[in-house]
Amino acid sequence: MSHTLERPPVASAALRARLAELRPGAVAIYGLGVVAQTLVDELGEHRIAGLMDKDPANIGRLFYGLPVLGDDEVLRAGVRAIVIAASDVYWHTIAARIAPFCRRHAIAVLFLDGTPARSTADHAPAMPTADGDLDALTQRIAQHTLISFDLFDTLVTRPVSRPDELLELAVAQCQAGIDAPANLLALRKAAEARCRDAAGAFCFPLAQVYRCLVDDFAVAPPVAAALQAAELAVETRYAAPRPPLVALLRQCQATGKAVTICSDTHLPIDTLVAILRRCGVDNPPPILASWQLGASKAAGTLFDVLKARHPGASILHIGDHPEADIARARRHGLGAFRLPSPAESLRASRWRSLLGEARSTHDGVLTGLLAHHLFADPFAPTPANGRIAVATLHRFGYLFFGPLLLVWFGWLARQLRQRPADALLFLAREGHVLSRLYRTLRAAAGWHDLPAGTYFATSRRMASVAALRTADDVIARLGEPFSGSSEQLLRLRFGLSNSGAATDDTLTHSDPAAAALVARHMDAILANARDERRAYLAYIDALGITPTHRVALADLGLKGSIQHALQHLLGRALQGYYITGHFGDANPFGMRDNTAALFAQTGGDAPDQVYRFHILCESVLVAPEGMYLRARADGGFDHAPVRMNQALFECKAQIHQGIHDFFTDWLRTGIDPAHATLSPALVDAIFGSAMGDAVAIAAHVKDSFYVDEAFRAESERRIWD
Repeated sequence: MSHTLERPPVASAALRARLAELRPGAVAIYGLGVVAQTLVDELGEHRIAGLMDKDPANIGRLFYGLPVLGDDEVLRAGVRAIVIAASDVYWHTIAARIAPFCRRHAIAVLFLDGTPARSTADHAPAMPTADGDLDALTQRIAQHTLISFDLFDTLVTRPVSRPDELLELAVAQCQAGIDAPANLLALRKAAEARCRDAAGAFCFPLAQVYRCLVDDFAVAPPVAAALQAAELAVETRYAAPRPPLVALLRQCQATGKAVTICSDTHLPIDTLVAILRRCGVDNPPPILASWQLGASKAAGTLFDVLKARHPGASILHIGDHPEADIARARRHGLGAFRLPSPAESLRASRWRSLLGEARSTHDGVLTGLLAHHLFADPFAPTPANGRIAVATLHRFGYLFFGPLLLVWFGWLARQLRQRPADALLFLAREGHVLSRLYRTLRAAAGWHDLPAGTYFATSRRMASVAALRTADDVIARLGEPFSGSSEQLLRLRFGLSNSGAATDDTLTHSDPAAAALVARHMDAILANARDERRAYLAYIDALGITPTHRVALADLGLKGSIQHALQHLLGRALQGYYITGHFGDANPFGMRDNTAALFAQTGGDAPDQVYRFHILCESVLVAPEGMYLRARADGGFDHAPVRMNQALFECKAQIHQGIHDFFTDWLRTGIDPAHATLSPALVDAIFGSAMGDAVAIAAHVKDSFYVDEAFRAESERRIWD
């Protein structure tokens, strides 16, 4: 059975009318796929200045005879209208991505249906819901004799934001291992479009696409074979189960219910079986694949085939697509039950605006992982108004810290390769979890050329006191902000635990009384510093760090005060790599030349979300022990009393496990974080949303977040108070 479908024009009459009304002079087309290629041909009456794409790596490349333009080129070309050439599913995401630039320069943004983006860019689609809960679906199943499951996005998902990203991953894998054309992705898409025009949507096998790639597009057979193998490998490797649906299918099989799978796909049957087995379906039911039968769900004809094979059966089809799985099934006499896909749910949630920061294929993998984590269970309750539900500490770690730290560690690995180090010290106490995560990545990703990573006992208190050698050093240390009693100033800032100073007064670092207090205790301060320095240097020697070692520090950051003190203590420069920090001219320690941060603040721009809400990092990246005060001569350490973050460390461990599980899920994709093209702006936006109204964080999760201070003052408070 075969069906030839005539493809309707991409450019609607309304779009043509809108462009005629605008008379833009020059038009840019956003997109590089087949829709963009068709649009280039159909809008020939307009001057098409070029194409646009989210990935800056494509700027300057030619597609369909046109260049990919950056923002500057768009302005130089006089573009006054941008047409988004993509599936309507992605219209609002793309429009949100380019909206600030287009508003600044009065450039109209149009969808393929002619609708101006400005009238719908802020549209908030309702969260899609299942046709009922698990009990309702179980009851519907009991009412039918044959249960048909959709495969992709119903039983199985892939951690990508759009299916094309799987093909992009396969092309990148192929190009990394063989001499292949730079435009291989465009050629592969064009070959599939040609097969679709000839046979109808989904009514041809993947092998036919690759024959077309060789015969019609002159791709060398070894290259085509390598890409086909990569595509099948990626499809299999990236498959992940939707556990409630897989369990439901297995339950149907166990109770003797007739089960089948109906899928619009080009993939070979043996690949589909491998995907199902990978996802826990050990005994896959019969599979009706559109390419094998020349019929599709999209056209409704695959349901006719299913009915013909099971005459008289009462059939229920379970799927995600409102048209292909639900409307078509019902028109052809089947019962239908809709379960939205994870990607659809994410696009409709309050996080849809964050997707505008997703620029690369790997960004799509990251957001796909988050969508699967959040919405793999279609029956899980969701908050009102599309908010993201964060009901567990594990989820908090997975969502907000997993992506952030993955991108930071990838950046750190690249930094260490550009500027090699013999020793990498993760500063306490953030380093408790950071060093463990680093070692996990180093082993799994094969970063054996990088230093092993050591958890380094230190604190601002410990390093700064040990570095005090002269009265001038003491006076300089007093210059840093402080507020508290005389006893607290001498104890917290200078390590004098039995000073006998007043405990009921209040002074700041700039009060003359503070300077007088320090002057009276100068000898004791310097004597204590000598003792602490001797033990601290012995600890550093015991780690095997010699004066010739190139030493790198890794930490949350902010101003690099610990690095500054350690450099003064050791009498040499160290290299600091931080998550965030203020290393511009306003930094009081001059930490510029030998420091770097993924989210570096220079004072000119609005601060990154990670910098703004760094107290979240301080509350999460903690250790079970109290703050390090000093090294002892016996090799041990004195610690400050535990605070609430230590008392609640079991909660922190659950957050840390969430981060670790995100790393595990990422590593299953096979993408080395050091080579990944992940957008810092994306993970920054995700992290910052923890403090916004796009998420609904359970009260018991918030109750575990404390931030304490034992250098500028002695205080502790709950973050969300």
